[in-house]
Amino acid sequence: MKKFTLLLIAIAVSFSSIGQIKTQQTIKSPLVLSKTSLGTTNQNLESGNSKIYFPTKHSQAKATYLTQNFDGTFLPTGWTQSILLTTKTWMQGNPSADPFTNIDPTNVYSTICPYSLPAETQNEWLKTPSISGTSGAAALFLEFWAGYSYDWLPAGGQGNPGATLQCKISTDGGSTWNLLWDANNTPAFTGWVWRQVLIDISAYKSAPFMLAWQVTGADGDLMALDNVNVLEPPANDAGVSAITAPVTTCNLLSSAENIVVTILNSGSSAISGFNVSYKVNNNTPVTAIYSGTINGGTSASYTFTGANAANLSTAGTYSIKAYTSLTGDALATNDTAYTTITVGTTSIPFTMGFESTEDLNGWTVADNNTDGYTWGLYSDAANAHTGTDFIGYSYNTASAADDWFFTKCTTYNSGTNYVLKYYYKGSSALYTERMRVYRGSSNTVAAMTTQLVNLTSITNTTYTLSSTNFTVPSTGTYYLGFQCRSAADQDLLMIDDISVDVVLGIDNNGISLQTEVFPNPASNLITVNSKEKIKQLTLLNIVGSVVYKQLVDANNANINTISLQNGIYFVQIETEQGIVTKKIQIVK
Repeated sequence: MKKFTLLLIAIAVSFSSIGQIKTQQTIKSPLVLSKTSLGTTNQNLESGNSKIYFPTKHSQAKATYLTQNFDGTFLPTGWTQSILLTTKTWMQGNPSADPFTNIDPTNVYSTICPYSLPAETQNEWLKTPSISGTSGAAALFLEFWAGYSYDWLPAGGQGNPGATLQCKISTDGGSTWNLLWDANNTPAFTGWVWRQVLIDISAYKSAPFMLAWQVTGADGDLMALDNVNVLEPPANDAGVSAITAPVTTCNLLSSAENIVVTILNSGSSAISGFNVSYKVNNNTPVTAIYSGTINGGTSASYTFTGANAANLSTAGTYSIKAYTSLTGDALATNDTAYTTITVGTTSIPFTMGFESTEDLNGWTVADNNTDGYTWGLYSDAANAHTGTDFIGYSYNTASAADDWFFTKCTTYNSGTNYVLKYYYKGSSALYTERMRVYRGSSNTVAAMTTQLVNLTSITNTTYTLSSTNFTVPSTGTYYLGFQCRSAADQDLLMIDDISVDVVLGIDNNGISLQTEVFPNPASNLITVNSKEKIKQLTLLNIVGSVVYKQLVDANNANINTISLQNGIYFVQIETEQGIVTKKIQIVK
């Protein structure tokens, strides 16, 4: 089963209702949402957090005594539950397609526990069968991936009182439990992320034992668990498990930006005096020696600073790779972590089709009525305007919608006319959707003060183009906010292919209909045709930098793209009637 991407900064969920599409279409609704942004790879809507890519991280164990990735029948054989809230307890599901699939790309599911409302106190247990036969191991480690956010832990302060995830162990068949790990003790971090947890449980190896993961509290956030392993580790096995700084930001960074990584010792022996390195955009590596000592089963933070810091002072997208080089390392595939960050504001023109190849860093979502239903990313070619993916709001049977998604921060100039375009539809003519679009100075509901669009009756089931011209009062950074305000118990509102461009001369909507750019996706050549004579062609990359410019005095022209990398580009076509911008993808 394919796992579909989710929006990142969502708020509360009632799991039993999510996934229902009244028209029985093939759209796959998000399963479980988080209140905060997932620190994920692409193509989740994020609020300024870096996108972490994790290769498979399992240690090359001498022996494995328990392994579970929750892909098969749930509950797994021998596992048990203690349930207090039947709809807010452990279940099989997907918190996100990414970075979930990068924990182990072969996996299909994890086990997740949706968060509860403030009046719903959780006490949800997930327990392993009895584990024995471990007494001969030289050392014994427990390894698992936990997904959660800091803000909604009791320590984070945003919950009421907040909920935590704990791991416990019992040697008497589950009558008494000892605490091994508590998410509430994690140092503060930003967003919803997967974290690899490694615990030395050698003290318990001589007796049969059980393990359990317990969610307790109220008004926390989504908890997730995957890839549980009880194993005898190799002596030497280390790697970078995370790149924690820098993160995506609308502000420009410096020419000496610290790179902060987490080094995890997955082996049983202490390690010291080994190399740790990073690369930015696959350029020359920067290498330092980690001179401290990291005991087996523990981690440490390392900062590249001073002469080893990175120059990230130019706006754009940066891919950062960090890795260790440890003599005698037992498993090279878990040495490396990756992150992609975007620095600075988006340039005009920009487009967003919500495809997996597009960068959604900085796009955010707010469940303003805190009812657990909000915008999510859907993957269904039959219901996308172009490509396979789109953004949608799925109904709540009990509450009217008040849910927003916001564009990334974008620089707009006063005195310039802009045109906002997007395509919208509902999934059934029997249900009426409603939506507004605003402009504001930040990606918060309170800042959305200028209304641009008000759609009070959306019943069309084929995509309709909305085109609105607007200006800004002064040059600066602005956001666009899309608010779904449908009544309770409607259906699915779908949005796709959002774009903002400059209007020169007449409204370029007419010009757009007279121009075509093909093929799309392209490989080595792009052809541009126009009914109006083309004056100039400009090709821009995803961050707005000009990569090609050509003067033209004809109705058609070609652009050679053989030297360009794969990705999203914008073809800016200037005619005597004005300028139109077309998005195109290059795939080789």
